[in-house]
Amino acid sequence: VVTAASSPTLETLRNMGIIGTRVPLGVDLVEWPAREPVRRHAGRPSRLIQVASVNRVKDLSTLLRALQALKRLGVSFEMDIVGEDTLRGEMHSLASNLGLSDQVRFRGFLTQRQLRPLIEAADVMVVSSRHETGPVAVLEAAVAGVPCVGTAVGHIAEWAPDAAVSVPVGDWTHLAHAIARMLDDESFRLSIARLAQQHALREGADHTVECFQQLYAGLVPAVDRRQVRVNSMR
Repeated sequence: VVTAASSPTLETLRNMGIIGTRVPLGVDLVEWPAREPVRRHAGRPSRLIQVASVNRVKDLSTLLRALQALKRLGVSFEMDIVGEDTLRGEMHSLASNLGLSDQVRFRGFLTQRQLRPLIEAADVMVVSSRHETGPVAVLEAAVAGVPCVGTAVGHIAEWAPDAAVSVPVGDWTHLAHAIARMLDDESFRLSIARLAQQHALREGADHTVECFQQLYAGLVPAVDRRQVRVNSMR
């Protein structure tokens, strides 16, 4: 049995001639409890966050160019980028060259305990990845009441347009405008956040365990039957 965390990944498997089973890798709702979506604080810059290792797949160049476009649109924002830097400061230099030094903070790797306050302080989770099967960071944000704007990968593509806002991969112009739209319409932002949270709570870690247990239970009898046939042939 081949499993995948989201329907877009299952489609990729089908294109390879492989039939997969959808098993989302959910959030532990005991360690990462749900929080009701809250209204944005007026009178301060909007808070954005991305939780992803700094690497080519996460495509931070698209993110940073989207942030430059967002700044040109006159949006006041701060961006926290959380994740290990595997590109040796390349994205730090790009952020500086794009005039984003005052808006973007590279936080490096953080533990879950350190990460939770940053997510709760955020108004929008932003994803710029070229590929994703999940990602879990989007689920964690949803559980914490924070909606997502991102490229059409994984759960973002799966949930759009009602529970996430998706844009084409690599398209920083559309990404900037999508972020601006969400920040400009609080009712829309909260509606996306509530529906995303419903998805994430319905498919938490307990649901993941149940799915795998059902798969294993269905496979064990088949394995036993094959073993019986092998023994008979001997």
